[in-house]
Amino acid sequence: MGITALFVILLVILIFLVSYIPNLTLRKKIFIVIATLLVCFAVLAILFATQFGGGREPIQESDSVEIKQ
Repeated sequence: MGITALFVILLVILIFLVSYIPNLTLRKKIFIVIATLLVCFAVLAILFATQFGGGREPIQESDSVEIKQ
């Protein structure tokens, strides 16, 4: 939910800022907005993939525990 809100806020800000740039066609303005959103999404995906899994290691069996038969 928070990521969706972040993208909506970023989209509104980008559209607002790009609309003030003169000498750009509508196609170039749309391309700039889409490219910026894709870069932002890629950075967020990399952060989620690396940061949240960084401190955790998979549970492994200890070698000191002996199996009793």
